Amino acid sequence: MEKSNYMVAVTSTYTKVETYLVEDETKEDALYIVENQNQNPKYKCTLWNETESDGEFDEPIAVEVSFEKTEDGKDHYWKEVGDKNDNWN
Repeated sequence: MEKSNYMVAVTSTYTKVETYLVEDETKEDALYIVENQNQNPKYKCTLWNETESDGEFDEPIAVEVSFEKTEDGKDHYWKEVGDKNDNWN
């Protein structure tokens, strides 16, 4: 099998849960503060816990590429080549 260069895209999906302690606010204000103002020192909003689920990965996509020069020879770029490439987009 002939070797070449490839751009490989890996898509992953995971869930991140952040739990905040918001002190001395109404429920509606607490929700607003966490969503929009959690870094504002005006509010007592503390990141209490943070968890992330393991990622779920889609099938990687590989595209054969070649390192090419521009026509003026001043710059370089990676160009998609080959006729057996996965669907990149």
